[in-house]
Parts: sequence; structure tokens; C-alpha cells
Amino acid sequence: MLFLRDGQNALQYVQSLNAGVRQIAAEAILECSRLGYPLNNMEITSKAREMQRKRQRALA
Repeated sequence: MLFLRDGQNALQYVQSLNAGVRQIAAEAILECSRLGYPLNNMEITSKAREMQRKRQRALA
């Protein structure tokens, strides 16, 4: 079970998001955890945007 830096459960955090961004947010949380980044909203958002840019470039 993963917890964000503020003590919030990562699953509850993802479920509180818009359905359209839940998948990328979950992937970003796992990637941040793997890389040893702090699990806070700023890091998760930054990693999710980076992952989306890479996917868009790959599709172009």
C-alpha cells in the first residue's frame, strides 16, 4: 500500500481525480515510487505530464 507524503492513501487520491486522468496518475505514482521521488501532488503531476508528452511524441 502506498501513501502520499501528506498521509493520504494513493488509491484514494487516484479515485478522487477525474476519470480521464486516473490511469496516467496511477502510472505516475508508481514511477515516482520506483525512482524514489517524494509522493506529493507536484511530483505526481510533473511525472504524469512528462509521461503524456512522451506518449504523444511516440504516436506522432
